[in-house]
Amino acid sequence: MAEGFDIHLNEDQARRLKAVAEAAGLDPTAFAIQTLEGVIGDIGIAGVSEYPASWVSEDAERWAEYERTGVTVPLEDALRDFHDNLARRLAEKR
Repeated sequence: MAEGFDIHLNEDQARRLKAVAEAAGLDPTAFAIQTLEGVIGDIGIAGVSEYPASWVSEDAERWAEYERTGVTVPLEDALRDFHDNLARRLAEKR
């Protein structure tokens, strides 16, 4: 049997998880598991997830832009965008 592990959230992470889960009408644990399943996807034989072409394309474009300009996105902005997009995608699944 495969071994699992616990994921520990700090107070702010737990608060945000609870808020997003409640907005989606789910228990925070169920929401976290559903979210992880959506991100992890099916693991291929090589142990690497298959990513949608749009993600790969976007990554390549962002990397090229960084190499051209040297400008990065502040972590806070990237995390805010990530959480906003995650909430939107989960809302679309309902």
